[in-house]
Amino acid sequence: MSENLPAKKGSSTPIAVLKRFLSDDSIKKRFEEMLGKRAGAFTNSIINVYRASAQLQKCTPVSIGAAAIRAATFNLPIDPALGQAAIVPYKNTANFQLMYKGITQLCIRSGQYATIHCSEVYKDEIKFHNPITGEVNFNEPATYKMRYSKDKSKKVVGHYAYFKLLSGFEKSDYMPTEEAMAHGAKYSAAYKYDLKQKKATSVWSTDPVVMCNKTVLIRLLTKYGVMSIEMQDALIGERESFDSAQEKAESTIKDEAGSEAIEAEFEDEPDPETKAKAKKQIKELQQAEADSQAEGEGPAEGEGPAEGEGPAFMTDE
Repeated sequence: MSENLPAKKGSSTPIAVLKRFLSDDSIKKRFEEMLGKRAGAFTNSIINVYRASAQLQKCTPVSIGAAAIRAATFNLPIDPALGQAAIVPYKNTANFQLMYKGITQLCIRSGQYATIHCSEVYKDEIKFHNPITGEVNFNEPATYKMRYSKDKSKKVVGHYAYFKLLSGFEKSDYMPTEEAMAHGAKYSAAYKYDLKQKKATSVWSTDPVVMCNKTVLIRLLTKYGVMSIEMQDALIGERESFDSAQEKAESTIKDEAGSEAIEAEFEDEPDPETKAKAKKQIKELQQAEADSQAEGEGPAEGEGPAEGEGPAFMTDE
């Protein structure tokens, strides 16, 4: 008869499980060590993001925690409205994803860039693009109309990224939308899933402009930009599966993850010793998840592939 008794109200809902998970003293302490006075607000943002996504609610709390740790390590907010980092689902695990505004933020923190920018390009803005020389010629800004029309998305024809270093070196890159989307179809497991199942669950499907902007920016930076240790770790981190992330935690969340230039930009930046404790945190998350599942309160296994883009542009692709 005990099997038919109703569960205690709210005791095993996904939100309740995650809240108990994040309220554990050891987990709260770790976030406080990494984020200082911002820990409470960051934890609340985890809950808000989790509550807003039915797919994330199918992911295990331990994977939510691990993805959040990665974002916290790089001091990037996970609020979708800010567009710097995200927690995205892959089956029953959640993963950290770096967004293009987060990439820009990491570049600024390095102290090497005078300016950096990327944008979508509309049909009435570009004269020509030479893919051999990389030369791009634009029309006069006063003639731009499509950018300001209500139906902008269907008129985007390309994506442009540009940076200038404090040393004076500058470089730009342009990708036609077809090329950027082909990259997503080749490397993004989520987008492959959408195309195969004729669904729209990935960011490549729901916000292709943002993902194309990110793609051209990453290609430009990995070919010609100054890549700080933090930037490299962030790009590596979003492409690792959760299992791989646990195995490589020591190498991807390490002392060097916070470059010296960052300390001048933000208050309460976690020190190297604190960042090195991330590996211990992941082990504690695993144990907490195991305890939760032992009580029969773990969330169900979900579906849907990750939002990751695949390999970074580390070669002249």
